[in-house]
Amino acid sequence: MRCSSCPVEWCSGRGLRQSSLPSLPCCLKCTVFHCFTGNLVWFAGVCSNEVLVPKRVSVVLGQNASLGCHVEVGTNLSLTQSSWERLLPTGMITVAVFNPQFGISVAKEYRSRVRFLNPSVEDASILLEGVGFADIGPYTCKVVTFPLGNTQASTTLDVMVEPKVYVSAGSVLVDGDQDVVVATCTAERALPPAWVSWETELSGRLKEFTQEEPNGTGTTTQVGYVWSPHRDARGHALICVVRHPALVTELRIPYVLDVQFAPDVLVEGQDEVWYVGQENAKLDCRADANPVPHAFFWTRLDVQMPEGVVIANGSLRFTRPLRKNNSGTYRCDVQNAVGLRSQEVDIWIRGELTFLSTAGDALRTSPAMRQAHFTSPTLASPPAGIVGGAVGGVLSLALLLGCGTLCYVRRRRTFRGDYYTKHYTGPCDMQKESQPDQIQSHQLLHVFANDSGHGSQDLKLKPDGDDERHHKVNPSRPHSPTLNNGAPYIQDDCYDNCTDCDYVSHTDGSVISRREWYV
Repeated sequence: MRCSSCPVEWCSGRGLRQSSLPSLPCCLKCTVFHCFTGNLVWFAGVCSNEVLVPKRVSVVLGQNASLGCHVEVGTNLSLTQSSWERLLPTGMITVAVFNPQFGISVAKEYRSRVRFLNPSVEDASILLEGVGFADIGPYTCKVVTFPLGNTQASTTLDVMVEPKVYVSAGSVLVDGDQDVVVATCTAERALPPAWVSWETELSGRLKEFTQEEPNGTGTTTQVGYVWSPHRDARGHALICVVRHPALVTELRIPYVLDVQFAPDVLVEGQDEVWYVGQENAKLDCRADANPVPHAFFWTRLDVQMPEGVVIANGSLRFTRPLRKNNSGTYRCDVQNAVGLRSQEVDIWIRGELTFLSTAGDALRTSPAMRQAHFTSPTLASPPAGIVGGAVGGVLSLALLLGCGTLCYVRRRRTFRGDYYTKHYTGPCDMQKESQPDQIQSHQLLHVFANDSGHGSQDLKLKPDGDDERHHKVNPSRPHSPTLNNGAPYIQDDCYDNCTDCDYVSHTDGSVISRREWYV
């Protein structure tokens, strides 16, 4: 009685392959058979194996690699042995073997580096420690079962080399240069090659260079950043970005730009007001430069530097009071490794200013007026405010004097006497100059008497000084009519007789009572 092999058509029709073992006349998977004398009868039954391994394993150089192998043994089958083999140029070698009955066996060259992780019928995974370039290649997990025989699957071990990443400075960056390699980001000996780039807001460009190491052990990638330096970018940061499978996260390395430039010179103190006699006057020379300036120089352009000047730490200081001849053009020169720059300033020493005393005293020096504004680099005229104030004061004084003179002249023309000295000039003799005779109080009756020698009793002075001193109209004459402006109308005969009239006429046409004039 003999068992015949299952038909090839039956296996191929089901996507199966025939067994390579002569003792197993059935298909490798899902083969069903039973033998009888002279007849082949098919019954349902399972007699298959399956080996599961990853397609590829990658590990960083020098680290440990786990080569997994999981076995699915079919019903009515038994595991005889599982092993790992490796194909070398010289042929196939066995790395490690697990036998449920006899135990574990590891090849001599791998004995210190290979071990089974969890040896069992279902698990044939091993751990390869200290992976090197020599370990790169395919590995095969092979399983022997009874009665099916061998089942195997292969995986490939890849070794990754983590790149050595660093940033190197390029040429010295000087303001105004063109297309300079600012910095270079390098990912050295990476396996596989690393991805390298720069992140920045500047308008430069990338320049890449790659070089493979011998025997395929890695690739060096260099990416430079090309840019035309400008001083405004000083302190700006470029960021080198590197990505690689061996890195947990991307590497980001900042690089701060250091742009050198010649000094920008600024002289402080030139806008201050300098005057004759001022003490501790000085000019400070400041500079914004990269690198730091190493030399400061002060010179005077129009003449030699005056005596009594000390130059230290970029400052020019007068050790004595200022003089008028200290006015002139001064220059500060500042030098650093990039170049030399300078600034010129024109200094004007003002004289001591004076002003008119409010008490009408002589001119005297005012401390508040000792300063006057000036600008550099050219000499400036006195401020418009000072000139305007002086002109306004002169005009105001002239106006006041003119008004006073006019008032005085009008008063002289209006009155023929002085209210304070009581000088009187009669209206009937207006062609003559006023007489300086002073009228005494005991002569009033005589002055106001008429031709008959009868004076009015109403005009007599009263010792008690009552309020009846107002004038009264002579009862022998009619009452004069009152004009619109309140001045009484004086008859013509009153102008002809100086002694009979109670009113005095004036050159402007007005009249006033004699009594009221002297009150």
